[in-house]
Amino acid sequence: MTSPEPPEKPKLDCREVLEEVYLYLDAECSDVRRDVIRDHLDECSPCLSEYGIEQEVRTIVHRCCSNEKAPDEVKARLRQKLSAIEQVSEIFSEVAERDR
Repeated sequence: MTSPEPPEKPKLDCREVLEEVYLYLDAECSDVRRDVIRDHLDECSPCLSEYGIEQEVRTIVHRCCSNEKAPDEVKARLRQKLSAIEQVSEIFSEVAERDR
């Protein structure tokens, strides 16, 4: 009796890989999906080149902007907007509960 062969990994086309390259770079996709994307990058030099460009851009942006701090007034406005959104959300939740 022979052991069953592992299922074949799905193949991605270049468009799919390039659409998901940021998910891959940020490790925001499943391990299986990362493996599939990595396999494609290993086999496709145009995509690998594009991936390298994306990775370099991310590195430069991080290096240039990692010490940047938002001004206090921007932080205050964001807090106000988030608070307003939270209040509206609570009102909608209360209305939904009453309508049940």
